[in-house]
Amino acid sequence: DLKNLGSKLSLVTQNLPVHFDNPDFRRDAIRSVTQSVEKINKMCSRLSLLSERSRIIPRPASLDQIVTDSIRGFDGMFKVPVHFVAGNVTDLYIDAEQMQKVVGNLLLNAGEAVAAGGEITVSTSMRDGWAQLAVSDTGCGMSREFIETRLFRPFQTTKPKGMGIGLFHCKTIVEAHGGRIEVESEEGKGTTFRVFLPRKTVSRGEGRG
Repeated sequence: DLKNLGSKLSLVTQNLPVHFDNPDFRRDAIRSVTQSVEKINKMCSRLSLLSERSRIIPRPASLDQIVTDSIRGFDGMFKVPVHFVAGNVTDLYIDAEQMQKVVGNLLLNAGEAVAAGGEITVSTSMRDGWAQLAVSDTGCGMSREFIETRLFRPFQTTKPKGMGIGLFHCKTIVEAHGGRIEVESEEGKGTTFRVFLPRKTVSRGEGRG
């Protein structure tokens, strides 16, 4: 991706002296440079996640509220309905900002996997001392081979334009909370991600990378 953007910028600079007096070229050149810089900055920002360890600052927070806020933030962006079944999980000791990143990424993945006519379901619950978050979709699903050998690893993705960093980052955040993330999926039928968080947790400073 970076190589392609570099080639695009190179073409612009090569043609600039020749076509500088053409206002249409200048307008297109400015747009190309601006878009390329934005894409490079976004890629660098996402790549930086690989060198960071998730720093967790836990405070009392409601998992139900985190999910509600995340869904509201995507209002109108998904082509399918998003159903939320709240389990009254309101008294956790977690980093709400970091966990919102996890919920948001799982929602984005579900939204990209599901086709028109499908649906996304999010639920929270408390069981055996663990808070549970489930994000399910009726989308394309993943193969067993991909789940076992490539899922949650950086630069491994089924998306044509994906970088495979989002789920990797989710895993580090959840583990820094002392929790775990699991997945069930079947090709052509859909996927469910489940996040398990301890009801109470203490600050671990820098989480496991």
